[in-house]
Amino acid sequence: MTSKDDPEDYYTRPEEVANALKVKDLQSLTKALSKLRAQLIAAVRIRVDPMEKMTKPVVEYIQSCTDSQALNSLWDYQASTSIQDLECLVPDIIGLFIKVSTTPIIRSFGIQLIQSILQRQMKYVYRGISSVRIPQCQATFRLLTSMASFNQSTTKDLFATFNFQAEGFMRASRYRQKKKVKTPHGYIYDLRTNYIQFVLAFLKHGDAEVKRQLLGIKGLVSAVIAGMAEDAYQLIEEILAVLYDNLVTDHSVPKSTKAYFFNAYILEKMAKVYTRSEPEEISQEGDTGVPANVVHHFLISLCTVPGVGICFHESGWYPPVRTSEEAKAERITNRILAKFVTVLKPSDDLLQQELLLKILTACPELVKEYWSNTGLTFEPRISNKWLANITVLQKIIQLAVPSLLYGETKLYTANPPSTDVVLDNILPNAFNRSPSSKGLSNASPLVRYITMVSLSAAFQKYGKVRQAFRKVILALESIEASHTEEEMTVKPSDNWRRGLESIREGLRRRVPEIQTLVNLFNQAGATAKSANMDEAEYAAQTQMIQDTAFRLIRYYQEYVPETLMESNIDPGNFIPSDILAVKPGTMIHLLNLFLNMPDFNWTSKSSGSSASYITTLLTLYLRTPYKPVRDLTGTLINQTLSDSLMFSHDPAEVQLWLNALPATLLKSDALTDTQAGVLQFLDNCINRFSKAQYKYTDQLVSLVSKVNQSSSNETSSSFIQSLVSTDLNADDYRHPFSPLLMTLCENIKFIKTDKTSAILYLSHLIQLLVTKQRVPYYLREIVTHLDADFVENSVEPRQVTTWGKTEMILQARMCLKQEKVRIQEDAEMMDTDTEDLFEALIKDHQIENVITSQKTFVLLLERLPVIVLDKYLEKAASFCSQQLKWTNYEPLVDYICTRHPLAGDLFSYTTIRPMKSLISMEHEHTALLLKKIPFTVLFYNAICYENVTSVPLLSLLTNALDHMKTRELSHAISFIFEYLSNIIIHDHLSPLNFCLYVLRHVVVLISKVQDVKIRTSLNTAVFEHPVLKELHSRVVTEILHLQSMNHFPSQLDTQLIDLAGLYMDIFGHGSNLQAMLDCVSRVDFEGLHVYCKKTSKLPYYESMKKLLLILVEQMYIQSDAGYVIPSRAFEIITKLWKSGTTDEFHTEVLSLLELSMKTKKETTEAENNAISVLLIACCEPIVKYILKGNQCNLNKAALSKACSDSKTPLAQILLDQLESSVLTPNYIDLVEIGYDLTTGVEERSLFLTKMFTHIIKTLTGVVDANVMSEEVLEEEHFYNKLVELTEEGVEFEYSLLNAESVRDYILVSIMDNLTDAPALRFVNALVKRFYKDYNKLEPIETYIRRILDHTDYQRLTQPEVAKLLQHQVPENTAQRLAILTLLHSLNTIQPIILGKHHGLLDPLLTSYSATTDSGDKLILEVLMSCESQGGATILPKMLMWGPGSDKTRQANAQAGTLLQTGVISIETFSLIDPSLMKYTFTHLPLDYALDRNSHTTDDHLIYDPGFFIPLFANLISSGAVECRKFIECNGLGLVLMGMSASNDDVRSLCYQMMDQFYVMLQHARFKEQPSVMFILNELKHSITDRAELESPPRVPACIALCTGHALTVLLHPENFMMPHITKWIFQNATFDFNYVPIFSSLFASSSENNRKERLWLLHLLSSSLRAYDDFKIFSRQSIFSIIATFYNSAYADKASKKAVIEVIQQAILIPNAVPSLIQHNGFLAWIHQALVFASDKEEMDAWNDILEKTMKCINQSEKVPEKIKLMLTDEHTILADMNS
Repeated sequence: MTSKDDPEDYYTRPEEVANALKVKDLQSLTKALSKLRAQLIAAVRIRVDPMEKMTKPVVEYIQSCTDSQALNSLWDYQASTSIQDLECLVPDIIGLFIKVSTTPIIRSFGIQLIQSILQRQMKYVYRGISSVRIPQCQATFRLLTSMASFNQSTTKDLFATFNFQAEGFMRASRYRQKKKVKTPHGYIYDLRTNYIQFVLAFLKHGDAEVKRQLLGIKGLVSAVIAGMAEDAYQLIEEILAVLYDNLVTDHSVPKSTKAYFFNAYILEKMAKVYTRSEPEEISQEGDTGVPANVVHHFLISLCTVPGVGICFHESGWYPPVRTSEEAKAERITNRILAKFVTVLKPSDDLLQQELLLKILTACPELVKEYWSNTGLTFEPRISNKWLANITVLQKIIQLAVPSLLYGETKLYTANPPSTDVVLDNILPNAFNRSPSSKGLSNASPLVRYITMVSLSAAFQKYGKVRQAFRKVILALESIEASHTEEEMTVKPSDNWRRGLESIREGLRRRVPEIQTLVNLFNQAGATAKSANMDEAEYAAQTQMIQDTAFRLIRYYQEYVPETLMESNIDPGNFIPSDILAVKPGTMIHLLNLFLNMPDFNWTSKSSGSSASYITTLLTLYLRTPYKPVRDLTGTLINQTLSDSLMFSHDPAEVQLWLNALPATLLKSDALTDTQAGVLQFLDNCINRFSKAQYKYTDQLVSLVSKVNQSSSNETSSSFIQSLVSTDLNADDYRHPFSPLLMTLCENIKFIKTDKTSAILYLSHLIQLLVTKQRVPYYLREIVTHLDADFVENSVEPRQVTTWGKTEMILQARMCLKQEKVRIQEDAEMMDTDTEDLFEALIKDHQIENVITSQKTFVLLLERLPVIVLDKYLEKAASFCSQQLKWTNYEPLVDYICTRHPLAGDLFSYTTIRPMKSLISMEHEHTALLLKKIPFTVLFYNAICYENVTSVPLLSLLTNALDHMKTRELSHAISFIFEYLSNIIIHDHLSPLNFCLYVLRHVVVLISKVQDVKIRTSLNTAVFEHPVLKELHSRVVTEILHLQSMNHFPSQLDTQLIDLAGLYMDIFGHGSNLQAMLDCVSRVDFEGLHVYCKKTSKLPYYESMKKLLLILVEQMYIQSDAGYVIPSRAFEIITKLWKSGTTDEFHTEVLSLLELSMKTKKETTEAENNAISVLLIACCEPIVKYILKGNQCNLNKAALSKACSDSKTPLAQILLDQLESSVLTPNYIDLVEIGYDLTTGVEERSLFLTKMFTHIIKTLTGVVDANVMSEEVLEEEHFYNKLVELTEEGVEFEYSLLNAESVRDYILVSIMDNLTDAPALRFVNALVKRFYKDYNKLEPIETYIRRILDHTDYQRLTQPEVAKLLQHQVPENTAQRLAILTLLHSLNTIQPIILGKHHGLLDPLLTSYSATTDSGDKLILEVLMSCESQGGATILPKMLMWGPGSDKTRQANAQAGTLLQTGVISIETFSLIDPSLMKYTFTHLPLDYALDRNSHTTDDHLIYDPGFFIPLFANLISSGAVECRKFIECNGLGLVLMGMSASNDDVRSLCYQMMDQFYVMLQHARFKEQPSVMFILNELKHSITDRAELESPPRVPACIALCTGHALTVLLHPENFMMPHITKWIFQNATFDFNYVPIFSSLFASSSENNRKERLWLLHLLSSSLRAYDDFKIFSRQSIFSIIATFYNSAYADKASKKAVIEVIQQAILIPNAVPSLIQHNGFLAWIHQALVFASDKEEMDAWNDILEKTMKCINQSEKVPEKIKLMLTDEHTILADMNS
């Protein structure tokens, strides 16, 4: 891509580049190099593109070079002649060549160039750094940055080589231009910028170890931060981005290292950037940036995310989690942040304030520390500083309450957090009673207001803390409930209660006296108004202070109520005379205040008022337009009245009385006449009741007694007697309604004025009270008190204009089933004025005044007949919602609730009648209106007119139930059962289905209730109701009459039987299910069939059959209940099947059989025999049912036996229906059963040939992307069945199949279905069977090429080792294994294909990860087969593997660098994960052999030694190994462990590799080479008699392992094991093969790292114990006795115990070791002790497993006498008993 900055003159051919570097004339050389530098700068400006015109000649020049001598010589020339003109050019050009070489095809050149500089030209680097000429210094730093940025390996080499203490190096971190350049990019010319870029390069490209050591060099990285406050915006942004991306979020860098670097000093230096809060120019285009924002985002990421950066996970308000070995306990976990937050200035800078709050949110432990060390002061004064400080205080107080679970345990502690810590989070001591009281008494209203707001925040925080504490207490109490009093000497819940009480008491002491607040509240309006303040401002100020003060008083009452009690304050003084004038916010606090004062007398009257306080609340309840205020008022009224004698029988009834109040439709300051009349009536009644409570209670009892006596005289039905309250003296007696209703009935007679309001309320109340009655008898008696006010009216209710007393009384009677109004035909309206006005109003779309229109609409509705509304319902609803803004249609809902059901069937409205559903575009608003109608009104309408078939009715009822509050469900249940009882009493059962449908929906809603107590209560209310018992009794009685033809009833009605089957979840609840099935099992079905046929009642017979099947199915579904299914039930079903049945019966029986097969219920022998007989009878229909593609879950063995017993010609059926059959998993089962039942070899072969041909043909059509197929498969299950059939199910000569059909199917599957793993598994099974003993190349070669060339091959087979190591399952696991298995099978059939075409191995190796994963082992077998079949080495292919290896191999092959040492070091060794290789050689199988490929552990993934040992042998023998890289990747460790293998060939090969490597090491040059040579010499001299032995001696595993670890440690001298390794190496001239190295010194170590050292040693022991020779070394040092003692000591933590268990698990795998352990080490006693003191289940299971394997080993051992075996068996039994 051409850029305007590209040079016009540049080199176009590689020869020109070469000549430019060879020019000897200084002037010409300078010119040529300047030209070359410009070209190189252009080449690397954006990215290196080898084909770009500037880059191509350079790349071609590099490819033509065999080494980097030309560039190195150029620098030598410049240095030797000290030519100043070249001192900047040469380093720049070399650095640019290194950048160009980052492209893969020439990467080896860059490595050579860097290595040459590191080995012999570093003196030039140091000379350039120390130069006084700044341009030379900058050029040198640019070169160093290029070297550090090449790749991770060169970064590590440079870091290990470079002297960071070189002269002049640190000077660069401080050097800036003296004259500031005003351009935005002027900073790039600073030497400090070059220094920073060099340091950051190590962070960008170095590994975790390099970063760790880099941060440990004093002043190196901190110098970057120290001067950052003066750096340019772009440089600050770059520094912080690199730190975040490559250090903060790099989880491989230890947290301790990050915390060591980002100390309080560094953070404080970063915080200085906050002072640069103004935008700064950052580009020539005028873009700006704010440095403070950049550092702010970085500090938030660094300091506020637990587990990231330096923010450690801590325990919230608890003290830090400390281990037992840490002697000194710290108060806090995040000590760095504790120091840092004290230097922030949150009151001066909002960004710093945000940072502080986020730190305190992430680390709640720091809040107390912050208040202890902060410089913020809170002495009240009217100043900006104080206001800013108090704002910070409020925000800290408002922080969320942290989790009270302890640390990572996720458990609650026995003791709560410290009281002082919690209190400082609620209200810090810095703002205790003294300063806060001064703030409340301050002359400034603003100071008083802010102080009150801060105290309110503290109380709100305490409320959240109290809620959190109570949650913990409830959780602890539930745990304590499972323990006895003796077990719980001290209850943790009591500790938490005491802690909460201590917090409350501490808060009470810190807050001001409440009298101060009361005085402030009372005096708020008396404060003198300042001269410059207008009245509105003064009123608003006064209102704000009063509101805030009152809110604070409410908090005092709620959280510290004793303060209000001690002050003798009368709460009644807080109730204003005009309660509606109080603002909503203040009103909520007022109501909350009284909610926490249950003893307040609400029936009393305030001075100067004629109404009681309760009437004041009712007025507020009716008039407030705010829903929160209304809800809170309702709660207060409920609480007040439910505690009184009026409603003590049923507190929930209070809400019904509130719901009966007249609705408020208009926003107005005054009550309507109706509301005022109702409230006055209620006020008089409540006062009258309070004066004679027991009088009215006795009247109610007398009424109940009278009604009971009357009902018992009328009928002796036990059902009716169960519904009424017969025993008035019983403990469970409850009033049917409140005795206050008796007062209302009495008081209504004394009303001399208009009674309409009172009768309206009473009639509405009666309708609602019906919903909680079992029978309507008691309320019918109440209605008789209204008879005196009833006046006959000839006007039909639909035509009534104003709803009067007569209609109200008629409505009540109708709801009590005392009156049924016959609706006549609508007559013509005599007065049409109202209709005309109404029509004109709703057609007016240009409303000017909504309030006026609302009033008009309501007034018209009051005198509007129903027949008029019927005409305009949709328009009226639309007008109400859209024009009048009543989105809930309140006036229309109130109108319908008032006039219906008396005014006719709601669903007979002209608009509603044709509706088919509630989703109607034509009647949208009508549907929405119906959804707002309460459940009670809808249900009344349904039962009064028995219009239960209306389409929208059930939807509306269920919708109303769904939106019903949980506490209201009990009334809905009572209402439904009240109606059910009525229809049962009158034997009118037609609406029964409707009621049961609604009841079922209620049961579903009950199951969703979270509260267990409420859910149980509601379930009891449903299933224990006498109505359900009566219905169940009637069903059982009717069934019992069918046991004999002699008792068959003359009238057979299917209604109850059908309903019982339809609503079995209701009828069959609990034990009723078993009782009904027992009854049905005794029915004479044969006689019933004859009788029904004779009487033309066959539907009744079918209903009984269906009921039997439903009952049996329900028994299986509820198998956990322990019910027993009578075997006779299955015998009856079998007889019914044989007698001829319908398709529906077939389906139901099949479903029943499936349930019987998969149920977990224990069955009797009789039941099993009955099921078997039924299955035999149903066999052939079941087969045909399956062939149609239906799913069947019947057991295959049971179906096979049934087919055999019934002699079903299954094979013939399958062949006859071959074309019409649908492929399913069950179909494959039938094929296998058909094969098993077919006799004769030829018949079987012919049958399978036809079946497989059909299956393959069908599958080809399904898979082929070019063919439209209607076949749908349950893929995985189907193919699994097919694979099972192909591999194991049948014996068949697959060569009989048509070759072309098989080939087509395989090719189609490969081309179009390679992602389907189950299908490929079948293809693999088919390939292995069909091409068995196949000797042709085609079509096998085609299959292989199509797989490897497939576009999705690499994606589907890409290995994901990282996920496997984390025990995660990669997404492509199934596809990868299926594809590789298929390739392996194809290669097994024709290995010569890949053996002769090594080019096909490139894509195959992209799928290889060289581990012991199943897929990798298959690939390795293929690779070994290629080499043996092809007769040529595949070493060049094996050097690279994994994703992208094919492209890298191709690039290196084209460059001719494939086998170069540098390439192998970079490409091959970089593919090896050092940590996984270390794990591999520590877990290398002892019996590994070169001729085997299966070497893996049971649970862990390791590198495959079958791949790496031969690979290393080839590389070492060819001399193409860089020694340091080989040691770094732990390849040498694997070779060393091979020297301890039990196989002679492996040991010989590893010895040979060590010999060759030793020679190579002598000529290698790297810093640690002498140390490595020293340790290998020691090992070499320790091996004696090697020449005399036929095979080399086995090096003990502990020596080999320790040597391998030592080599790694030598390359990283900062490792904590370095002192111990050094001591071991220098201790003796040779290694002692009879002892475990450094065991004694490490196990008894007392250094700071003793835990880590001991754990390292234990892991060494577990990895060293491979053979009996190793066991003898352990025994010689008494290692087992030592670790046994350690295991049972207090020093053994969880990790150490786990490591010891691993040692034991390795030991018991050695057969002869176990008897020795038992005999000499008390092994069984140790196991016993470990089992007794096991701390968790994991440890217990591990020792149980050890015990079982020990006993198995003893029983198999021939060296242990039988007598000892018996004795040990007895001990094992005792241990097992003790453990249980």
